[in-house]
Amino acid sequence: MSKNNKRQFKLPGSVLAKIRAPDSEQDTSKEPLTAVDFNEQGMVFEESGDRWFSSDLSKALRFYYRAHESYKQALKLDPLLNGALYNLPRLEFEVYNKFTKDESVISDDLINCADALNSCGPEGLFKDIQSLCKSFEVSINILHQAGKAEFIEWASYFNMAMCYFEYIENMGNDPSCLQNLGLKNELILTVQRCISLFDKVFCHMTNVLNNNAIDETVNLEAAAVVCTESYRMLASVYETLYNADLVAVMDSITSDFITKIDSFASTLSIDIIPPDTLTTLKIAKLMLNASRHQDFGQFLQVWSSENELNEILEKQLLEASSIRSFLEKYETNDIQIPLEIKWSVLSVMANQYRVINNKLREEITLLENSKSSENDALSSKISLLCSVFIERADIDLERSLMETPDAMQHKSILFNNCKNFLKNALIFSKKSGGLRESISGKNIRKKKQREALMRLCLIEGKSQDEWNQIIGEKYWPVEIEAIANVDAYKNFFS
Repeated sequence: MSKNNKRQFKLPGSVLAKIRAPDSEQDTSKEPLTAVDFNEQGMVFEESGDRWFSSDLSKALRFYYRAHESYKQALKLDPLLNGALYNLPRLEFEVYNKFTKDESVISDDLINCADALNSCGPEGLFKDIQSLCKSFEVSINILHQAGKAEFIEWASYFNMAMCYFEYIENMGNDPSCLQNLGLKNELILTVQRCISLFDKVFCHMTNVLNNNAIDETVNLEAAAVVCTESYRMLASVYETLYNADLVAVMDSITSDFITKIDSFASTLSIDIIPPDTLTTLKIAKLMLNASRHQDFGQFLQVWSSENELNEILEKQLLEASSIRSFLEKYETNDIQIPLEIKWSVLSVMANQYRVINNKLREEITLLENSKSSENDALSSKISLLCSVFIERADIDLERSLMETPDAMQHKSILFNNCKNFLKNALIFSKKSGGLRESISGKNIRKKKQREALMRLCLIEGKSQDEWNQIIGEKYWPVEIEAIANVDAYKNFFS
């Protein structure tokens, strides 16, 4: 589950509206002639894509492609146009998050999108995460080299930092990134670059908030979001470090920055920041503190150290997910964990997901009975519960295969639990997400359904022909590739 969690990182809507607003009203009835015209046309296309995204992914992508073409044309006419230099890499990163990173989106299901889907390479709409980082760098460097660094929006640095954050998370999936962890190591260099970008944002915000400088895009809520994402970025790094030496190396890189975030966060007025935003900030700080520990007992102690957060669902989900990451950082580096300790860790995680499971079912019942459920509120809870059922199935299957006294005593019970959890995931994935459910919400539910079906097919010994019928010929290869990385299911591959 930890690998599938969606990280929400958008700035507050009030901030985005002010940053993205065109300098003047765009007359859409006229053909664009100037660089400014093309940039504003691109923004109109992009806003259309945003509107269609909830109901028609294909149409949304076609609008995003048209926006991308408009931004590129604007820069051909004026390579120094600040708005287009900001919009181009930002849109590319947005499309990455909405279409590439989101595993529920299947490109074969998109209709009449060949131009967009084939738009790859250095100037294409679709880029891998490393190329996206370069795209941001190019835009920033153009303005620096032209002596116009003062015109760079702080949001450009923030978006760029988030792109590097994504790159860091991707690198963390490859254990080799920790080899020869020194000043020239790619992970270290990327973390340093990400820190420098967040630092630029902090410097600008500090100047605005402390000196009453004029910048309508800076407010305390936006500042809290930047602190939260900085903590999360650092936590994602520490979650991969499996010994004290690696932690010490990373501490030498990050300690000053952590102190700066702590200091900046402490100045934020809690009376003005929305409670949910403040809670998310506190949880992110807790996650960072826990991720730095190698001892499981100390790790859990940190997670339970803030009594006010212990009953909050967001905190419970992140804690359970971080326990999985705690195990994975050793297992992916071929470091053996004593079976008794692993049993204990898995049991703690199983109990936490049981509590989360019950809480989500209660929330779903309330939303189903409420006539005021907004947008994807119900759908997202259903999909989240499906993820929890699947995670519980994976945990109990893994426990059933262990050779500890407790595991062997409860082997058949745990195996049956696994199947029942997967069947429950199927049942809930077929529930309605509400009248206002978006197409993305529906796609995520279908994705959870396929994840559960693929697991059931494996443990029940179904043939590949049956996979075609049950899951779909174009869908099961994606699911089997994902499950291949889950140790508990490796025994079921023929």
